[in-house]
Amino acid sequence: MRKTLALALLASLPGLASAAEIREYATRLDVDTGGAGRATSTLVIAGDPSETLVVPLAHGAWTNFRPSEATDGLRLEPPKEKATTIRVALPPTTSLASRLVFTFDVPQVFATAQDPAAGAKLTMPRESRILRYAFVNSQETPIKDFRMLVALPEGTRFQAIREQLPKQTKSEAEPRVRLGGEAGRQNALLRLANLGQGDDTSMQLEVVPNHRSPLWLVAGLILSVLYLIKFRDLVPASDGPAQPR
Repeated sequence: MRKTLALALLASLPGLASAAEIREYATRLDVDTGGAGRATSTLVIAGDPSETLVVPLAHGAWTNFRPSEATDGLRLEPPKEKATTIRVALPPTTSLASRLVFTFDVPQVFATAQDPAAGAKLTMPRESRILRYAFVNSQETPIKDFRMLVALPEGTRFQAIREQLPKQTKSEAEPRVRLGGEAGRQNALLRLANLGQGDDTSMQLEVVPNHRSPLWLVAGLILSVLYLIKFRDLVPASDGPAQPR
């Protein structure tokens, strides 16, 4: 009797009665040629009927939040501008997994490569752009499968993966960030499983134009001319037509 009462008291404490989990949290961010992005997040959430949970948003600098799909009975509290979370109440009549889809805009996806200090050398081309992304599960609800896919605009490509955290473990078959492409556009997929409260993940990618700068062609021509001038004296001069023996 005492054991049953103790269990009931524990279940009534805040944070201990939650049974919800986010089974899937997948976001796709499509970037346009101007550097702005439009994102779509798809969540699959399981929990008790009418259970309320707080979900961290997948991007910090967002605008124009728009719900586009939800399981019948699921209630969503629209977030205020610049909010970092949304509040969701699961349907009251079923314990099956619920689906929620919403979209939002990201006004500026890329950061410009920083100019070095006076006298220092550039560590990357001036035309490079940096894509930085970080996510923290700030809430108690675990996230079983987290994915963030960024699709670049046409005419750009990934030059280098400069950060991908946390580091890949020995049990993981794929890298933390996987580069790919579709319909002529390159993309990068950040993926992490089993994010508990406080767990985080991030990536930092260098993006460059897909075409080479004309300066590279000019530099190549100059080097070719200098090569010919430098080594012209090594070519033996001809003394006239060869004499038959």
